[in-house]
Amino acid sequence: MTKFSKVLIASIFATSAGIVGAQTATQPLSSGAKSLLDTDKTPGAVSGTALTGNSPAAGSSTAAATSSDPYVQKREADAMTKQEYKDKKKAAKAEYKQEKSAAKSDAKASKMEAKAERNSAIKADRSATPVVPGQQTTLGN
Repeated sequence: MTKFSKVLIASIFATSAGIVGAQTATQPLSSGAKSLLDTDKTPGAVSGTALTGNSPAAGSSTAAATSSDPYVQKREADAMTKQEYKDKKKAAKAEYKQEKSAAKSDAKASKMEAKAERNSAIKADRSATPVVPGQQTTLGN
C-alpha cells in the first residue's frame, strides 16, 4: 500500500470517527483505524489520538475495570457470570461425588451384610442335618 493510499484511508477513518465522535464523544477510534493512523509516522501525519482528543493511558491494565464502553462492561459481566457458574458447578460436582461415595459405601455394607446372612444360613442348614458316615450326601452318585 502506498503512503498516499494510507493517508487517504486514514483521513476517511478520521472523518468517520469525527462523525461518530460528534454523536458519542466518549467512544475512541476502532483498533483498525488506530493502526492505520499510527503506521504513518511522518512529521506531517495526523495520529488517531490527536483526532479524538482521547489519549489512552500507556500500560493501563485497569482501564477495562473502569471502562464506560457498554461492550467492555458486558464482557466483564459475562466473565463474572461465567466464573460464578463454574464455582456453582464445582460445588455441585463435589457434593454429588460425596453423595455418590456415601451411597456406594452403603451399598457395599448392605452387600456384605447380605453375604454374611447367606453364609450363616448355609452353615445353619448344614448343621441341622447330621451327616451319617457312609451315607451318600448327593444324588446321582
